[in-house]
Amino acid sequence: MCIECGDDEKVTRRTFLTSATAALAGVALSAEAAGQQSPLTKALDDPNIIKETVTYQSGDDNIEGYLARPKKAGRYRAVIIAHGNPGVSEDIKNAAAQIARAGFVALVYDWGSSAPMPSEQKELEKWRDYIFRYEFIRRQMRDVQAGIDYLQEQTFVKRQRVGMVGFCGGGRLALLFSSQSKDVQAIVSFYGAVLYHQRKHGTDPVPDVMDVVKQIAVPVQGHYGALDTVAPVADAKLFEKGLRAQGTPIEMYYYEGAGHSFYDFTRPQGSAPGFDHNPAATALAHRRMIKFLKRHLS
Repeated sequence: MCIECGDDEKVTRRTFLTSATAALAGVALSAEAAGQQSPLTKALDDPNIIKETVTYQSGDDNIEGYLARPKKAGRYRAVIIAHGNPGVSEDIKNAAAQIARAGFVALVYDWGSSAPMPSEQKELEKWRDYIFRYEFIRRQMRDVQAGIDYLQEQTFVKRQRVGMVGFCGGGRLALLFSSQSKDVQAIVSFYGAVLYHQRKHGTDPVPDVMDVVKQIAVPVQGHYGALDTVAPVADAKLFEKGLRAQGTPIEMYYYEGAGHSFYDFTRPQGSAPGFDHNPAATALAHRRMIKFLKRHLS
């Protein structure tokens, strides 16, 4: 499921559960055939990582999050993660564990906890209308800021120099948030659309990332697949050009043969062309992300 994808992938609870189940089964079969999984897909099994569900306050709301951190005592730099689809999926938890394994405290902000996806079709249409409103994006940014405040209160977190990593709609949220926040010092966007081609709300439209380029001053790293039709490379290159022109530190990487969601290992190769996992691109993007975070948050 991809809530950003319009007609490319229909958003219903049934299709989400069906595709997720099939994807996980495919991963298991692929792993059995190969004899083992890539270490990147097994970060959640690392005994040196503490994983837990947490709750923090954002105004009057209780926001849920998924926290991963090194088991070794000490203070670590914090990274907040924004996901795209509702619910904190296995691949997003695994990404948090990957980042924790590299020596960070990673908190996934669960936007679905404040706007859960309903099961009835009539309510689903209202929900879809709401989550594409700028009103909700502003609420998300408040919740992200509250997540950062929560992190900085923890005894195992080094204050200041927080990073943010976003996937799909979370990638765009990270870029928009960086134009307003003084706390985030580095942004990593995985296939975050910088221009809307679909799903833009008609009466309460969210600004395109290109509308706030001049307000983005922190280092940005972007990862985009050449086959991506949701966050096209042409748009990403336009964004890159804008940041370079104003002197904002920018690293942009484009992956041949990769599409939208290429970092998601629960989507086996070939299961959804243009939306499936690409192990080679994932491994390279992972190394680049960790190196970038270490350089800018250390």
